[in-house]
Amino acid sequence: APVMSGIAAVPVPGLTAWHLQLPSLGLQVYSGDLLALTEVLFLDLVLCIPFRFIFGYAAFKLYRCADRCQEAKLLLPYLYLQELKPLLAMGIGAAWAAHPFVLPMLLGSLRSRMSFFILAYLGVLSTFRWLELAASLGPKGFDATATTFALYFSLPAELQFEDGKLKFLSGERWRRALDLLLRLAFHSSIMLIALSVGKATRFQPFLEEIPAKLPFYGLPWSLPALYLQTVWVYCCLTLPMLYHRIMATLFGLETLVTMKAPLTQSTSIRDFWGRRWNLIVHNLMKRCFFMPFQHGGPVKKNIAGFVSFLMSGVFHEYMWLMLHLARPEGSRYSPGKVLVFFVLQYLATAVQVMLVKTTWLGRRGWSMMPTVLQTVVTTICVLPFGPLFLEGVHDMINESSLMPAVELL
Repeated sequence: APVMSGIAAVPVPGLTAWHLQLPSLGLQVYSGDLLALTEVLFLDLVLCIPFRFIFGYAAFKLYRCADRCQEAKLLLPYLYLQELKPLLAMGIGAAWAAHPFVLPMLLGSLRSRMSFFILAYLGVLSTFRWLELAASLGPKGFDATATTFALYFSLPAELQFEDGKLKFLSGERWRRALDLLLRLAFHSSIMLIALSVGKATRFQPFLEEIPAKLPFYGLPWSLPALYLQTVWVYCCLTLPMLYHRIMATLFGLETLVTMKAPLTQSTSIRDFWGRRWNLIVHNLMKRCFFMPFQHGGPVKKNIAGFVSFLMSGVFHEYMWLMLHLARPEGSRYSPGKVLVFFVLQYLATAVQVMLVKTTWLGRRGWSMMPTVLQTVVTTICVLPFGPLFLEGVHDMINESSLMPAVELL
């Protein structure tokens, strides 16, 4: 239907989507499947956060029953509950890990793989934050009350604590919200560019097949495709992280900066994984698996680092498996590949640390290089392993009906 002179909105059959045609520019803007996008936002913000708050609050109360019995000097119930506490912790943790598989059964068919990805990611956060409670590994004050824990547990953004209490913004709430909105708009623009190029090239520019199916992963010709897919993954994570932070900011809560320009400012592999990429997950792995094992010399620190990367691989296997089980048709998931990716990243990080300690190039030569060149070298070192990570989510990346894009007429 004509919108104005020379511009027409053409509905897409079978989808709640339109093409806004701009003949004078030789372009059309695809709106994306509005119902599928609404489904993703509904699951993320409307359903899962209140659900996880209520059940996180109830699980905290149930788990702390023994403490309340001790305070009331009820000796026998206290001893009985103390015996059951490990089983209770494992049972509740298993329930949090399983709930992303159960919810789709209750909700019925979902329109997009992205919805299953959101559920799987929230399942990861729920499981590890529950582990923090069960093993007393979380930030100081996160379990001070049931309400505090439920907030920390349910919000995908990581709340910050100060002196054992929730940290609140002091008089800069609206300025912070505006800054986050501008970041959201900027990353939305990057995502639109990535989607537009990806839709035109099936996210594999200059290639006839995806890198994982080519000899030697199609290197070096596959590097543009791998970088394009990596940008998509980065934006796919960053956009919800930003609107989660905006939501917390409006309530005056301080939150963690989750991405620190990993694709443009990383100066080493260690810098990429340890200081810039998905710091929510980094902090969870650090608190749950690195810090408990780091004391006792370099051997234990290396073991702690390996376990952290290994567990990163395990939970990504969990997420990729859920995507596969939810939509097995056309899935390219191969068990074990993403786990191998993270083990190789640990080895690459360990080699970098060893070079820094033992060679002039590592100690002085690297720091003498321009920062831009350090970032380029870091990217070239990480990208060749990308197919091991990206193959399992290729069909979600290529699910072009969901997301907006600019196309040629």
